[in-house]
Amino acid sequence: MTALRAREESAHTRAEVEQLLTQMREANERLLVAAVNAQNQSDEAHAEAARASAELDDLMNRLEDANERLDTAAAHAQMMAEEAAVRQEEYRQLSTRLLTLQDEERRRLALDLHDSTAQRLAALTMNLDVVESTCEALDARARRALAESRSLAEQCSREVRTFAYLLHPPLLDERGLPAAVRWFVEGFTKRSGIEVTLNLHDVGRLPGPIETALFRVVQESLTNVHRHASTSTASIELTMTAGAVALDIQDGGRGLRDQVPRHQNSTLLPETLGVGIQGMRERIRQLGGTFGVAFTDTGTTVRVRVPLNKDVA
Repeated sequence: MTALRAREESAHTRAEVEQLLTQMREANERLLVAAVNAQNQSDEAHAEAARASAELDDLMNRLEDANERLDTAAAHAQMMAEEAAVRQEEYRQLSTRLLTLQDEERRRLALDLHDSTAQRLAALTMNLDVVESTCEALDARARRALAESRSLAEQCSREVRTFAYLLHPPLLDERGLPAAVRWFVEGFTKRSGIEVTLNLHDVGRLPGPIETALFRVVQESLTNVHRHASTSTASIELTMTAGAVALDIQDGGRGLRDQVPRHQNSTLLPETLGVGIQGMRERIRQLGGTFGVAFTDTGTTVRVRVPLNKDVA
C-alpha cells in the first residue's frame, strides 16, 4: 500500500507539474502577446506624438509668420497715421492761410470801394448837382435824363457803401462785435423781412480774430436762414461764460432738415453740408472752439463756443 500510494502521489505530482507547465506556457504566451501589443501601442503613440510635434511646429511657424505680418501692418499703419497727421496739419495751416487771405481781401476790397469807387460816385453826384443847377437851359428830355442819372448815382453810392460794409464793417474794428452785429441785423431785416431778436450781452472787446470769426458766423447763418429756413423770425444770443464767449443763432423754420443726408437711424449728417457751414466750422476750430449745428422739426440752431484763454494771432 505504501508503494501504491507513492506511485499515486507521483502521478498526481506529475499531473500537477504538467498543469503548471501548461499554465506557464499560456501565461508566457499572454505575456508575449501583451508585449507585442504594448510595442504596437508604443509605436502608435510615438507616431501620434510625432504628428502632434509636426503640427505644433507648423502652427508655431504660422504664428511667427502671422506675427511678422502683424508687425509689418502695424508699422505701415503707424506710418500712415503719421502721414495723415502731417497732412492734417498742412491742411489746417492752408485753411488758416486761406481764411486769413480771404479776410484780408475783403478788408482791401471794402477799403477800395469806400475810398475809391464811393468817392468817385460822390464826385459824380456833385457834378450832376452842378448840371442840375443849370437845368433851365436843358430841354425836357435832357432834364429827365439828368434826374435819372442823379438817381442812379445815388443808388450806386448806397449799394457800394453797403457792399463795403458787408465785406468788412468798420464798426467791427471801431466798436467791436455787438455793434457790428446790430448794424448787420438792422440791414438784414430791411432786406429780408425777417425779424431777428437780439440778446447781446456786454462781452467787451474781444481779440480781433475772434470778433471777425463770430461776425462771419452771424453773416453766414442769417444768410442760410434767408435762403433755406422759410421763416419770419430768428434770434441771436451772445454771452460770456467761464473763460469763453458763446454765440447761439436760432430760427423757427424748416431749414436744411429735409436736404441733409442721414444715417440709417435717421440722424442728420451736418458735416455733409456745403462750404458755408464748413467754412464757419473751420474758422472756429482754428480758434480752439467748438461749432455745432442742430437740425430739428422746429428749426435750426447754430452753437459756437470760443475759449478766451487761447492765444490767437
